[in-house]
Amino acid sequence: MMQKALFCSLLCHALAREDFLSRTSISTRCLLQGWADDNHLGDILKATQDCFTRNAVQTNQGDVVLQGTLGVATGCVLTNLDAAWGWHPELVGSGSDTGGPYDIYGVGSRVTMIAVETPSGRWQFMLRKGHTGLKVGADNASHVPVTVHSHHRGDATQQQETDLIRFAESCFSKKDVDTSNFGSEQMTLGQNLDCVLQKCSETWGFKPNARSFGSDTGGPYDAYGLGATVMGVESPSGKWELVLQLIY
Repeated sequence: MMQKALFCSLLCHALAREDFLSRTSISTRCLLQGWADDNHLGDILKATQDCFTRNAVQTNQGDVVLQGTLGVATGCVLTNLDAAWGWHPELVGSGSDTGGPYDIYGVGSRVTMIAVETPSGRWQFMLRKGHTGLKVGADNASHVPVTVHSHHRGDATQQQETDLIRFAESCFSKKDVDTSNFGSEQMTLGQNLDCVLQKCSETWGFKPNARSFGSDTGGPYDAYGLGATVMGVESPSGKWELVLQLIY
């Protein structure tokens, strides 16, 4: 009986581990190499693997949350590339993997396209080298004036609410949201949100779930649920909203 119980226990552990790996498995591939040389491409694939592993794309809470979490993941990729290269490419599109043909998105070497397969679906995003890259420190040369409000505390403690205000002030004051086009807006918002989440992880030991981000809706902010924590950020480029779930 003891041997049978031990066998069942080992089997359950093996199945649980297999289920965990299947749920957390992320694979990346290049659909179009475009402007990226082999070294660039290796860095892009590594950043993609890391960022989509740490920032899950959520598909079960509506399109706004899907786009928000996809923006966080792609914004993280650009942040990592900026740290590695001293500049980052321009995000010109992201969404569900269309299945091809992919060469319709760019002619010649203009666009690099990456595919990501995650437990929640298959995604693709496109990068253009352009002239948007910034040398390290260049985007921190000036302080952006921002004001942060807590619109809805939700499940956050008073200390966590205070921390989030401080984190958002720090992150959004380093780089304003670029509203020149939709891709740049999603990228810079995603980068700033990823910065906030990283500070949460460093301070609290965990990252909240980013439910959505975008232009401030003006409320009612409890519409996101009583447990949702909603932060508002006013900057020269506009009014922005971050919706976080601390308990999930």
